[in-house]
Amino acid sequence: MNTEKDIKEKWSELLQCAKEHATGEGLHRGYAWLKDTFNEYITMSDEVLGYSIGGQPGSTHNREVFAERILLQLGNHIGGQHLIDDAQESKLKATLADVVRDQNVNQIKR
Repeated sequence: MNTEKDIKEKWSELLQCAKEHATGEGLHRGYAWLKDTFNEYITMSDEVLGYSIGGQPGSTHNREVFAERILLQLGNHIGGQHLIDDAQESKLKATLADVVRDQNVNQIKR
C-alpha cells in the first residue's frame, strides 16, 4: 500500500519528468514517461488521500488542476522554481493538455 511519503516521491518524479520533457534534457523526456508518471501520481493520490480538488477522484477537472500545479511549480511564476523558460512552458502546457485528455491509466508504454 502506498503512503503519503510515496506520493511525495512520485510528485518529485513527476516534476522531474515534466522538466526533462520541457527542456529536452535527461533520460525521461518522452511523452510516455510524462503520461505514465502523471497517471501513476493521480492513481496514488486517489488511493491514499481520496484526493479531490473540486471534482471526483481521477476526474478531468482534478487532472487539469494537477497539470496546472506542475506548470506553476516549474515555471517563471511567483513561487515557481524557474526551471523552464516561457517557450518550454508552452511546450509542456500543450503536452499536459494531451496527458489530461488521455486518461487510459492502464496503458504503460515507455
